Amino acid sequence: MPKSKIKTEYELELTSIAKNAGIGALGIIFMNVMAFTNNVVITRVLGADSYGLFVLVTNIFTFIAIIPQLGFNNTIIRFVSFYTGKGEEAKAKGTILFALKILSIFSLIVLVVSVLISPIITVNIFERPELTPLLRILLLSLPFAVTAMVLFASLNGLKLIKYQVMANNILNPVIFFILIVTAFWIGFRLTGLIWIMVFMGIASAALSYYFLNSKYFKHNKKLQPEVDKKELLLFAFPIYLNMFLNSAIKFAPIFIMGYFLSNKDIGVYNVGFRVAMLVSVSLGAFRLIFSPTISALFAKKNKQLIAQLYKTITKWVFTIALITFCIIILFAEPVLNIFGKEFTTGINVLLLLIFGELVNAGAGLVGNILIMSGRPKVALYNAGVNFLAIVALCFYLVPLYGIFGAALSYTFTIVLVNLIRLIELYYFEKMHPFKLSYLKPLFAGAIAFVIVFYAKNLSVLNQNIEMIFGAIAFLIIFVLILWAFKFDNEDKFVLGLISNKLSRNEG
Repeated sequence: MPKSKIKTEYELELTSIAKNAGIGALGIIFMNVMAFTNNVVITRVLGADSYGLFVLVTNIFTFIAIIPQLGFNNTIIRFVSFYTGKGEEAKAKGTILFALKILSIFSLIVLVVSVLISPIITVNIFERPELTPLLRILLLSLPFAVTAMVLFASLNGLKLIKYQVMANNILNPVIFFILIVTAFWIGFRLTGLIWIMVFMGIASAALSYYFLNSKYFKHNKKLQPEVDKKELLLFAFPIYLNMFLNSAIKFAPIFIMGYFLSNKDIGVYNVGFRVAMLVSVSLGAFRLIFSPTISALFAKKNKQLIAQLYKTITKWVFTIALITFCIIILFAEPVLNIFGKEFTTGINVLLLLIFGELVNAGAGLVGNILIMSGRPKVALYNAGVNFLAIVALCFYLVPLYGIFGAALSYTFTIVLVNLIRLIELYYFEKMHPFKLSYLKPLFAGAIAFVIVFYAKNLSVLNQNIEMIFGAIAFLIIFVLILWAFKFDNEDKFVLGLISNKLSRNEG
């Protein structure tokens, strides 16, 4: 392919990704701000002990909810974007309808079975009989949660990102905030919060259906759906096992802490985990749009363009993650104190977890590229290795070191899985996310960190005021140093797009 054509396609894809990731980023940033706010409200009202119980029951539910999904989340995104990229709209529609039908039926079966066996989970395993009624209430939302997953994945695959963002990232957290504040003001506590979670599952399904129906199904009524059930199921099966194992990696620390430690310990760990996830917000924003883009480009066999985009996007993801990482390290204690004084005991847990998330951001979308390149079995092997690693580490370290042992297990596993994925991606596709310009944000972050760190030590301000001004100062210094180092051509290109868009809006 001629270089001029590659450059043109690169700029076109970069424009699309920047635009949609901008929409995704705004939505994900808003969702994370709201999630942070909602968690502050919940922890302040419930306290660490009841909050730990809430975390345990919602994690059990989320893990059960993976069972009826059958690996169709990434499968829908992959095939819908793949078919639309090739102009095979009938197959795209057929994929969505087939997924809705099979998963709706299976979710009802899982709901009934889970309600019946819930005492085995809550009493026999976790020795918390008070969990049983809470879990049974929450399970009522299972079919709606699975339906919402299918519909949101379909919007993603069709690149209708702004509607997914509107429903999932903006409306849902706002509605949740209004409901929990109202419920707590009336006097409801943990049980009321669980009923609100059920309502939110129903609301998610309704909102996602409204957007998909109005923006896609209504315009494709006459299109006769086609579906290759065998191809979908064969692709989905290793993805299903991969999802299950990856989720087990995420939930293993919580579940093993639930077996060995107290509700309060779980609550303190989860607050640290939630704050640490802010480091990888940028990764989520770009994953939202880049996953279907990768699949469409693989359908066109344009690997050179994928490699270029991967490097550029990973640098953006890492730069944003590094800013959050440094600010959290500088102000870890006042950040945790927002949730309540008893949560500041988890400061070492937070510092360990954010390191893992920075590594995760630095590897970029390596896992998505492996899957979208048609290698779900490779992803499955990776998940299996890391599942065994985290379970073994948690069972060894949690009894010895408590929540710090859980954080150490999770961080080690995150670093390990990303290292394995990077090696595999280079072996299979000769791709990697790194380039020399990676050093620019590293130097900028190091210099800004040192300046703010010493200024903070000399400060006599209140901790919260110090945190606000310190974060603003860090951001200004970081951007100025990056500007002094000079932006890359692709950075200037995207900044130019943003500038032009703002100029048009002002006009």
